[in-house]
Amino acid sequence: MIPATQLSQLPQDVRKLVQRVYMNRSVADFEKLCNRLPHCSAFELCILQPVLYMHLDPERIPAKSTPAAATDIELVYRSLHAIITTLGRIDGGTAGSEKQHLISSWNHVAPWLIFFHDQFIMCRANYRLVDKTAAIKLVTTLLFYVSTLGDERSITILLTTPALYRPIAELWLLALKTEDKDVVCLSSPSGPARTTSFRVCGVMLVSVCVQDESFVTILLELSGGIGAVTSAALKYLKSLRSMAKDLDVVSNAFKFELLVPVFSCCIGIIATTSMLDAAIREAYLLRQSVKEIFGALCVLQSLPLAREAMAEALASSFTYLDILLKRGDDPVSALHQALCAHAFETMVHISPYGPLEEKVAEMDPRWINEAFFRILFKYSLDDKILSYICKHVDAWSNNLGPIVRQDERLLDLWSNVEQALRVYGTLRFKAETIWWPSPSKKGLVLQCHCDSTAEDIRFRQCAGCQVVRYCSKRCQRDSWHSHHRLSCKFLKAAVGSSTPQCIKRSLRLLAALEVTHKQRKWDNILRLVVAAQCEYPEYQERLVVELALDKFEESVRPLRDYLFLFNGLSENEVVDRLSSWPDPRGQVQGLQGPFLFSVITIHDRYESRQILFSPCMALNMEIFGNSVANAQP
Repeated sequence: MIPATQLSQLPQDVRKLVQRVYMNRSVADFEKLCNRLPHCSAFELCILQPVLYMHLDPERIPAKSTPAAATDIELVYRSLHAIITTLGRIDGGTAGSEKQHLISSWNHVAPWLIFFHDQFIMCRANYRLVDKTAAIKLVTTLLFYVSTLGDERSITILLTTPALYRPIAELWLLALKTEDKDVVCLSSPSGPARTTSFRVCGVMLVSVCVQDESFVTILLELSGGIGAVTSAALKYLKSLRSMAKDLDVVSNAFKFELLVPVFSCCIGIIATTSMLDAAIREAYLLRQSVKEIFGALCVLQSLPLAREAMAEALASSFTYLDILLKRGDDPVSALHQALCAHAFETMVHISPYGPLEEKVAEMDPRWINEAFFRILFKYSLDDKILSYICKHVDAWSNNLGPIVRQDERLLDLWSNVEQALRVYGTLRFKAETIWWPSPSKKGLVLQCHCDSTAEDIRFRQCAGCQVVRYCSKRCQRDSWHSHHRLSCKFLKAAVGSSTPQCIKRSLRLLAALEVTHKQRKWDNILRLVVAAQCEYPEYQERLVVELALDKFEESVRPLRDYLFLFNGLSENEVVDRLSSWPDPRGQVQGLQGPFLFSVITIHDRYESRQILFSPCMALNMEIFGNSVANAQP
């Protein structure tokens, strides 16, 4: 009820309408009051707020829409429309504002929204008083307004009502099947009504609810499984790219300002569901999610958006990429997708918007560029990534954005990374064409040397080392008896049991880096060997040199510390197998010296240290061991 003192401050015609509404449940009288609202001042609307909520009694919600419940449904329908009319027209900070009334009365509003959604949007009622499109506009506008209140705590409390999860999930899925017209309408006291699309509303609502695992469970149930959810989420990203190119969106200030928040919400949905379920994460990756995200970011960059907005968009994109690199089963594919979608070119051209502060460092483009440069260097050992880098590093260096050129520390970091990448590219070329050439035109790591020319050969991989491939069982059997029975365990030790698949493709590059490391630090290695011979006198001829390729450091320890590499072989068995190789040209030993062999260490994506048997020695044993075996009478 409106207090008498406040009621007296209303215009006479409004006051009479209010009194008549209080006296009876007449739809006609309430409709007249609702029609008068657009002509009321903000002060008058503030007084009228209690009247707009008086018919929203949850206890009067019928089980389904019937003629007997028509009066209650029509009164609620007009009440909700009247509430929408006042949205944005009263100062949000006042005690009687439409915002405060909506928050305090949400437990009365939400049940009716669920009823309208169930009966009229999802068409579960036989007696339909409200058109489906009108119901969509009504429900989505109120939900969207709640999602943009600005108070994160209030938004979470209101939208994460478990009873709303199913309607919100159904709206999100329905928006993709519905022609994407403007359905959300918020009144504005200083201009025309602000409108946006059904899909924008769906994305922003789901981004709030998706933090709850129970909501994700409902979403999976309604959509039909992981494949449907991931496809839907990526369709929203594609829809955003279309919106960004739509002149109607670009020319409308309200819609234009929503582009980046919607983009961030899309990524938030994808990132959150990825972290909740590994199967969902891998499904996103298979559907080229990273490529879609950075492709959309590239489109947004071409628009005249504020620096703060673009920094937010970049931060959300990089956060998702970082999740996949740390948690995904195939981080190389994630990074390759990002590079193919011009992630590097986009990142270096998004400018910072202020001083680099510790509290916002993760959103600053300078910090993100620095992290991305380090990621490039870390994954450059992978053949797939290095191949892409070698093709584009010249263009990257020639088109660095102002963010890099104007930051001396960032420019120095890129210069060092660029130099290392070029060295890796040169070493890989030499390793693949001169030092350890392969007869394979398909880029296989190691292939049998039977000189078969058939194009439709299906190569079989050795089950032991999982490195060498053969064109036939006969070729594999001959290779095993000639030399591979001895080199197999050493190739396996060179790629490791827990290291990713990419190590196999990068075996030649790692071997080249090992040789380079030895050449540059040979004098120091000899000094370390002499010191180790004094420390371990019983292991004088069984010392192993460990080369940390990423730190460019080396150490020497006895063979016993590395037996875990050889899958149960004893020290004597390892020594016997290495010494049994016929090596008249010294190809197997290479740059060896007064130690048994060398190992290398690299770091995987979990920052764990991986120790691998000498790639150089393993390749020599396979390639040149085969040559020696074939040359013997």
